[in-house]
Amino acid sequence: MKRGITLLLAFLGMVFFVGQAQAVTLGIYDRGLLVPSVVHDGANLDTVVGITCQLKCTSDALVGDHNSTATRTIHWTFFDVDSHHVTDGQFPCTDDDLFGFSWKANSGRGLENVEGYLVFRSVKADMQIAGNAFLVDMANKDAIFIPVVPLDRDDMASDGSDAVLSLSKGIPGNTKVDMRYWIDPTYNAATTIVIWLVDPIKDSKGKAIPQTVLAWNDDEQVKSVNIELPHELNKIIPCQIQGMPADFIDGFITWITPATNESMIYSYISSTLFGAQQTLLAAECSPGRTGGSQPSCNTCTGAGGR
Repeated sequence: MKRGITLLLAFLGMVFFVGQAQAVTLGIYDRGLLVPSVVHDGANLDTVVGITCQLKCTSDALVGDHNSTATRTIHWTFFDVDSHHVTDGQFPCTDDDLFGFSWKANSGRGLENVEGYLVFRSVKADMQIAGNAFLVDMANKDAIFIPVVPLDRDDMASDGSDAVLSLSKGIPGNTKVDMRYWIDPTYNAATTIVIWLVDPIKDSKGKAIPQTVLAWNDDEQVKSVNIELPHELNKIIPCQIQGMPADFIDGFITWITPATNESMIYSYISSTLFGAQQTLLAAECSPGRTGGSQPSCNTCTGAGGR
């Protein structure tokens, strides 16, 4: 059914996608955290993370000692888009502590505009952490929400490298996902789709294996196109996809994730309609981890500050 593009319906369409039920689990305490997309430009653009620490996070946290001075170490590592270790560090955290982490302040020299991701890990198991992250754009007075994925002990390598081996709180493998886009030139709308994968999708020679997806518009028209995901951290700009129809300016892209690959997927959308950039989580079809088949079902720029 043709919905038409009006100021109200365009906005409501985005809100609808925000409210979809997710298998992704956010906002809980666990051993570690994945911030799936991180960058700074050395000037106005920075990724900031607020981390709260709980010692032996239990249901009786409202009673007893609220001034524990027991200190635990939180280790962090920055990986590039191909999961190569770039730099790491650590900071102390006490029970009921809040630590503000600026990537620009902690990165060191030469990492301006280098894309990658951050992993935070509590060195000792009795301290659990939770976090929220934003891409702060001071030039445009904007702060873009970055979903932070909790990591349990089994999600991370046991050698202390902070390498992510699985994403138990992310999108399971063999899941049908709908990734939102809005690139209407009438409203200067732009979209970047962020796809973080446990494993890149490439062959033994390191060449990307094309992934066939379905692009849908707001008139229920569909076209098959391909995307490539050769990195752990991938960014897809819909209007740059080969074969994408020029009149597909509002809709979503459907993909079935590989059965053996867990992921985190979301879209950055910007427009002069609302004057700020928004984050929309991918909508999952039949979320769950039980396996089985899933149901079948102009100017070109990206969003998200990049």
